[in-house]
Amino acid sequence: MVLRVLLTLLLLVARTAHADIILLLSDDKPSITGVAKAISTAYSEKIEIHNMGGNRRQENEIVQAVNNSNVRQVVAVGLLAAQLARQRLQSKQVVFCQVLSFEEFDLITPLMKGVSGIPSLSVQFAAWKLLDPGLRRIGVITGKQARYMVHEAEAAARRNGLELVHVEVPSDRAVPLAAQELYEKKIQGLWLAPDSSILSHRAILDLMSYCVKNNLQVLAFSPALLKEGALLSATPDFAEIARLVLERLKKTSDSSALAGDAITPLATARIVINASAASRFGLTIPAKLREQADVQ
Repeated sequence: MVLRVLLTLLLLVARTAHADIILLLSDDKPSITGVAKAISTAYSEKIEIHNMGGNRRQENEIVQAVNNSNVRQVVAVGLLAAQLARQRLQSKQVVFCQVLSFEEFDLITPLMKGVSGIPSLSVQFAAWKLLDPGLRRIGVITGKQARYMVHEAEAAARRNGLELVHVEVPSDRAVPLAAQELYEKKIQGLWLAPDSSILSHRAILDLMSYCVKNNLQVLAFSPALLKEGALLSATPDFAEIARLVLERLKKTSDSSALAGDAITPLATARIVINASAASRFGLTIPAKLREQADVQ
């Protein structure tokens, strides 16, 4: 409620004064509003905010307001906002964030680039390795549109002395067989990559159940999965996302394409450890890791 009031007040202020950037939100989910709050906190100038509310019913009104604005730069938070920006805000400079499937939806253009939605995989795997020094071989299941995640994960795994075994599947129906294939390849744990194209709610629960039953450690993308048996979870730091978004905008002049690579990676990760799961695997949480992570 407090966050909604804050965003509403910011919007009212924006309507009475010239804005410097436009903030386009997909919905009111914590992953979206958390980034919006962090950007509003970090940015000292005026912001104009538009919230799509999780649908495209007000799309024409929002598009007209943004395209008629003299503000050149837009921050699109979430996939729905990024899709709208890609399709109908083509005269604006757009930095998107909290988007995982940017390749699938062809979001990268000279005027539209992003900040990664994946917390640093090097940090994630380093924390996992610190928790279990005997960890050597981990698996991951993705769809075909998440190959960029796999490339990043393979490099991060190598840096941390891990071997990553990847299985690609066409849909959520193939996830159980993929888990069995990975188990037969002697993995010790599974990195549950945040790939919504193949991870339905049912598929996630079935996969967690399989891992618990077969004594496989899980590094999950949400702390909510700790109660399903995940050993640890990793989520992005909203403040880091906000800082990188604003840096991208600051480095670009009003008359040019966005500077830099297509996607700016995140350098940190918020790690949460499941103490009961660690005990189940016979793992002791070292003091160094307790300083870096939350323990539940």
